[in-house]
Parts: sequence; structure tokens; C-alpha cells
Amino acid sequence: MSDSNRKEIDAFLNFFTAFDLTTPVATLADLSDGQALFEVLSLVDSDYFRPTTRMTAQNADNWVLWFSSLKRLYRLMTQYFSDVIQKPTNGLDVPDLQAMAKNADETATLVMCRLTIAIGVQCEKNKVFIDKIQGLSQTDQHHLMRVIEQIMSRAFMFDSSDVSEASMTEDDHYYRVQMEKSAILNQKETLEKVYQQLLEEHRQLQTTHDDVLSERGDLVAQLKEARREVDNRRNDGKADVMLRAEIDRLRTDLMSAKRVKTIWQ
Repeated sequence: MSDSNRKEIDAFLNFFTAFDLTTPVATLADLSDGQALFEVLSLVDSDYFRPTTRMTAQNADNWVLWFSSLKRLYRLMTQYFSDVIQKPTNGLDVPDLQAMAKNADETATLVMCRLTIAIGVQCEKNKVFIDKIQGLSQTDQHHLMRVIEQIMSRAFMFDSSDVSEASMTEDDHYYRVQMEKSAILNQKETLEKVYQQLLEEHRQLQTTHDDVLSERGDLVAQLKEARREVDNRRNDGKADVMLRAEIDRLRTDLMSAKRVKTIWQ
């Protein structure tokens, strides 16, 4: 776990501790059944966020029931986000609620915590939540405000016209639709990253290709120049041979002339 995640978890635990909950929250695992989240969100709207059943000693450790409760809570949270706060939910993370209910998964639990606090500070009764945040340490406030900013900035990235038509269906179907949407968005982001990477590699190859062509042109020019120099030197060599031959001929003629002169004397 990164230091940033650890500090965020501590900030959320201190945030939930500030509420007078039926069951105190000491660790993220205490949020796995969704009851504490329901209880906090009931301050937003007690009719909207009302759990169907309360956990009893008989079902307290039944993660299947927790999973069902979390799916209903998640549907209500996203519906409230889109219908009341009027912000699209397409860009929001979709938590693995089964892992949260069964294994107290930290990543999934943090997603639910982030949605909870984002709803709290955006609702009409946001003063309750803002006061709770302001009562925390500066470090906790910093991490929670950063979470809220990230949630809202991601919400503004998507068009609100694409609100899920499955929002009023059963919890299982709604959650499945959201999971599929999340998977598609993740695939889209991955493909966009791969495309940008390939585009950059293509640019680098094109640059390398252009450099090779330029270097090849320079080498061809150098080769032609070298051939001209060789030809010039070869022609100069032939001229030297002819000059030497002419000198030898003249020397021979001179010697012959000397011999003739000697005879006549």
C-alpha cells in the first residue's frame, strides 16, 4: 500500500469516527457490510438512503447479504449523484463490491468512501459534512478535499446525457451494467494509451528513416567526390608518364646529337 493510500484511509477512518454511529468504525473492514455508509448517508436523505434490513447476530458474518446490501447502496449512490446532484456517473470508478463484502478489499472500500463524502459535501445538508471535515487535522482535511476534487473533476469529464437507463432496474442488473461500462472505459483508456505509444514510435521511426536517407545522400555525394579525385589523380598519372616519355625521348635525341657532333670533329 502506498503512503498516499495509507493517509487517505486514516483520513476516512477519522472522518467516520466523527459521526455518532451505531457501530464505531475503527478499520476499513468495519465498512464491509455497508451499514456505516448507509447510516452516514441517511444524514443526506433518510428516506433515500434507508437500508432494507439491519444486520443481526445471525447474518452479521454473511458476506452474501453484505454484497446484496452494497449493491443496493451503490445503485442509490449513483442514482442520487445523477438525479439529485445532477452529475453524470460515467467517469466514476466502479468498485468490486464482492471483494469488499467478502475480503474487505481496500480499493473497493475506498471507492465507496469517496462516493459517500462526495455526495455529503454536494447535498443540501452539506454543512453537517463540511463541519465534520473541518474538525479533522489539516493532513486529514487535505486528503479528503483532494478526493472530493478528483471525484467531481471526473464527473465533469463526461456528458450528463448518457445517464444509465438501467438505473431503475434491479440491483444486480444495474451493478452488472456499471461493471461492464467501467470495463469498456478502462479498455478505451488502454487503447488510447497504446495508440499514442504507437504514434510516438512511428514518429521516431520516421525521424530515423529521414536521418538515414540524409546520411545516405551525404555518403553518395562523398563517394562521387572520391571517384572524381581518383579519376583526376589517374589522369595526372597518365600525364606524368607521357611527360617522362617525352623527356626520355629528348634525352635520347640529345645524346645522339652529341655523338654525331663528336664524329664530325
